[in-house]
Amino acid sequence: MKLFIICLICSVSITWATEVYAQQAMISIDVRNQTVGEILEEIESQSDFDFFFNNKHVDLSRRVSVSVNNSNIFQVLKEVFAGTGVKFSVLDKKIILSTDILVPEQDKKMKVSGKVVDRNDEPVIGATIKEEDGSVGTVTDIEGNFTLSVSSDKAMINVSYIGYQPQLVKVKEGKTLKVVLEEDTKLLDEVVVVGYGTQKKVNLTGSVATISSKDIAETHASNTSTLLAGRLPGVISMAANGFPGQGASVLIRGKSSWNDAPVLYVVDGIQVNKEAFDAINIDEIENISVLKDASAAVYGSRAANGVILVTTKRGENGRPKFSFSTNLGISTPTAYPELLNAYEYATLWNEAQTNMGYDINNSSDAHLFYNDEQIQKARTESSDWFGETFKKHSLNQKYNMSVNGGSDRIKYFMSLGYLHDEGMYDGIDYKRYNLRANIDAKINNYINVRLDLEGMESTLEQPQVASASLFEYVVRRSPLEKIYNADGSYYDMGSRHPVAERDDSGYKRNKKNNYRAKLGFDIKIPYVDGLKFNALFSYVRGANHSKSFLTPYSLYLLGDDGSVANERIFGKTSLSEEMYIGNNMTSTLTLTYNKKIKGHSMSGLLVYEQFESLGSTLGASRTNFPFTSIDQLFAGGDDEEQSNWGTPAQDARKGLIGRFNYDYKGKYLAEFSFRYDGSLKFHPDRRWGFFPSVSLGWRLSEEAFMKKFSNLDNLKVRGSYGILGNDAVGGWQWLTNYSFGNAYIFNQAPIKSIVSGGIPNVDLTWEKTATFNFGVDASIYKGLLAVEADVFYKRTYDILGSRNASMPQTFGATLPSENYGIVKVKGFELQVKHDNKIGDFRYHVGGNVSWSRNKVIEKDYAAGAEPWNIPVGKTMGYRACFVALGLFQSDEEAAAWPRFKGTQPTAGDVKYADLNNDGIMDERDKKVVSPYSNTPEIMFGLNLSASWKGFDFSALFQGAANRNVMLSGFATQMFINGASNLPKYLYEDHWTPDNRDARYPKAWGPDHPSNNKSSTFWLINGNYVRLKNVELGYSISKDLLSRVGVDRLRIYVGGSNLFSIDHMPGYDPEKQDGGPNYYPQQRVFNMGVNITF
Repeated sequence: MKLFIICLICSVSITWATEVYAQQAMISIDVRNQTVGEILEEIESQSDFDFFFNNKHVDLSRRVSVSVNNSNIFQVLKEVFAGTGVKFSVLDKKIILSTDILVPEQDKKMKVSGKVVDRNDEPVIGATIKEEDGSVGTVTDIEGNFTLSVSSDKAMINVSYIGYQPQLVKVKEGKTLKVVLEEDTKLLDEVVVVGYGTQKKVNLTGSVATISSKDIAETHASNTSTLLAGRLPGVISMAANGFPGQGASVLIRGKSSWNDAPVLYVVDGIQVNKEAFDAINIDEIENISVLKDASAAVYGSRAANGVILVTTKRGENGRPKFSFSTNLGISTPTAYPELLNAYEYATLWNEAQTNMGYDINNSSDAHLFYNDEQIQKARTESSDWFGETFKKHSLNQKYNMSVNGGSDRIKYFMSLGYLHDEGMYDGIDYKRYNLRANIDAKINNYINVRLDLEGMESTLEQPQVASASLFEYVVRRSPLEKIYNADGSYYDMGSRHPVAERDDSGYKRNKKNNYRAKLGFDIKIPYVDGLKFNALFSYVRGANHSKSFLTPYSLYLLGDDGSVANERIFGKTSLSEEMYIGNNMTSTLTLTYNKKIKGHSMSGLLVYEQFESLGSTLGASRTNFPFTSIDQLFAGGDDEEQSNWGTPAQDARKGLIGRFNYDYKGKYLAEFSFRYDGSLKFHPDRRWGFFPSVSLGWRLSEEAFMKKFSNLDNLKVRGSYGILGNDAVGGWQWLTNYSFGNAYIFNQAPIKSIVSGGIPNVDLTWEKTATFNFGVDASIYKGLLAVEADVFYKRTYDILGSRNASMPQTFGATLPSENYGIVKVKGFELQVKHDNKIGDFRYHVGGNVSWSRNKVIEKDYAAGAEPWNIPVGKTMGYRACFVALGLFQSDEEAAAWPRFKGTQPTAGDVKYADLNNDGIMDERDKKVVSPYSNTPEIMFGLNLSASWKGFDFSALFQGAANRNVMLSGFATQMFINGASNLPKYLYEDHWTPDNRDARYPKAWGPDHPSNNKSSTFWLINGNYVRLKNVELGYSISKDLLSRVGVDRLRIYVGGSNLFSIDHMPGYDPEKQDGGPNYYPQQRVFNMGVNITF
């Protein structure tokens, strides 16, 4: 209700402001013998008005003298056009000049009416409508409508508007024409957001990838990082799990450091962390740009691994437009291995006991087997622990309400969003609220002010048990074990009960809020054309309150009479509560200058930026609560297990940034930039660093010798080189730190000891990356086909690390971290786009692929290390393990083969290669088997979209290659701990004398001593292709909607992660190393409505 009132007040105010400004816009002009064209340009520079007219109707070369001071704009125009017959009318911020052209009555055969719109069906205001080879013409009104008298029913009319391709249309008597103008890519240069400003895409000399709000809206993602996958070349985005509110990992051009090397995120000019980036309401995003090369150097010590720039939506001139969207999704796991039922479990168990040498017919071994009666019972009675613990479907919802509008004086965009995700088991409840208000105000012709207010609140409630642990507890349970007793109580199977852990172990609750206010000033410096000053101030206050309440639960064994024979209690009451409160402030002062002298265009940028943050954490815990009805710290028991803690946090940075751009006639392009950065994390003598960059471009398409290629829109080659930094290395390592250690006895009293944290390093500084990029951009047939290609090379040096591995164990101390490591990265990127229109059918095909590979040049390792354990010369994350040769086919073969100490493999066990031929299997038989890891070297995407009349369709295929996954634990072993269940794939294709070509080893349990080794046997090809997103929508005709006051109504159905082609045995292709003890990624079927009025 409050948001509605605010929007109503703004809309009324803006409507009034538009009318008032049209009457009160004051102009001062004192010219002698100047052309009408020059005077109109002067009026445009002093106001927000633009003029639209037909050159044949208005004589721009006519010279007049005008002298007015602070006069109404209408009075000025009357003087300029006195005695000419030129009339003028105002449509919003547009002034349309026209004349009464008298056409002989006999030539006026018919009247033509119609409407001119753009590809989005929005009216084109001020378009020129003219009969071909005639003098009759008019312009469209504020609704895009026009009426024109033409000479005959065979006449052709020419429709044109700046920035659009002109169209020649045949008139149709008695029919209203609808003309759709297409953008002219030669005239409308795409503007791209870069660091501390914007640039025309054709003039870019760096490697920058972008996506628009249209592409973003198609994903319906709950967090921002997940929408990047497959859409931007060079960006690696993978979701390790599907837990509500969990984002994807993001890398740009692969890994270039073995330390934490995060991507830098900047939202509307302010640097934020990844958590804040993920929490942005995607309906508020206008576009996203990714700086991948030296173009990121303006962000200095935090730019080594790329920069992602987010620009949120702002107000547009016009009446208030309200938009409401809702999305309802139903989620299920994309893939998760099916577990054995009771019969499969019991028969496989018996087979395993036989393989282990036990005999079911031997009375001393019979108790190890399930007997015939138990086997038959298992056919009909089986406990589905997975189905009992987890839901088949979960619901997620998204709602968003926004209003957009404004006048020449003030523009606004306001949005309120709500997200709710229930999760795939009871007890999970994730909610997020987003609020944004972006307001732009024009104070006068020199000063603009913008105020941005942003708020985010989220709450995550979940059971006390961690999600990974809950999935593990489910896998640990035998399907032969009961879940409940006859009276509904939890059955005691001797260990943790998954359903009880979910429902009765307590809860964890996390509440976060983040509020941001930004105030900006844009000032045109008087009397210095092209000089502007900008000031931006941001204040953020955030809080995080986490509460964890552990409560005990009971498991029961009942006697024959139904009474409790035994009660087992798991856990004891424990409450932990922690609160973090922090704030940060950013101040950015910018001076820009733009100058054009004939064919020379120059621009300069000088920025001072300062950031400081303070925060503190305070927490406490208590145990042994006498009752669980009060979950507050004061209600805890009086014991020695209560504790409290607190941690302060502080950070600060300063930077001086400069950039100079030059181009000559749009052909020869150059950019030079630097950042001089200081960080509080380092010693005062090592605190400052200099990060320069240079980039050059050559638009061959603008050269005279290329003009013979008439269908060539753009051909540009570009190159860049720069030094970037990474300060995410842990602060204050230049100081000796101390902590409390174990107590010692002095005078018969315990005294806390203080322990040194190690040797400090005053020379510690940031990691640095030298990056080189060469690229080619090409476009033909007015955007019909566009290609962007890049090759790059990065050398990261001064990587932080210790040299402890090479020190003898007798050294007796921990060496400090130092800057010594070196990693090189090379790769390429390719993006191809095709857009076309055939009648009413419009389609788009876009594909991208990127490859990057790193190589460690210098990193510490132990003397005498095995070759596979030496990191130098290898990729980070390379796979070194045993080499599997398959499965033994006979006991004799296994007995004659080298084996691990303490093992005796037999037929059906894994056979390993004895690489050093010493007759023993040990660590010396490992080798590097793959340069790949969980992180793919190759990422690719295929984006398809089409529209026909009111229908629209979009699909995104996304994939990864040069990747692998090492399975382990429950994913590779049977009957872990003697009773655990197992994935059905291990059962369905396990080795038996009748299935010698099996994929998996023979039945064994528990814990086979050699089959579970990390080896090529369990190394899975991690390449995949998946249908990431698909959507089909329909927009109701505007003619129908206009009757009820609605501008746009669209309904749609779609889905994400609908299917994949991969090599994983029952797991999602984006799964990381390990087993099934993780929260699986989700497949979502969704439907929704978008309405604008």
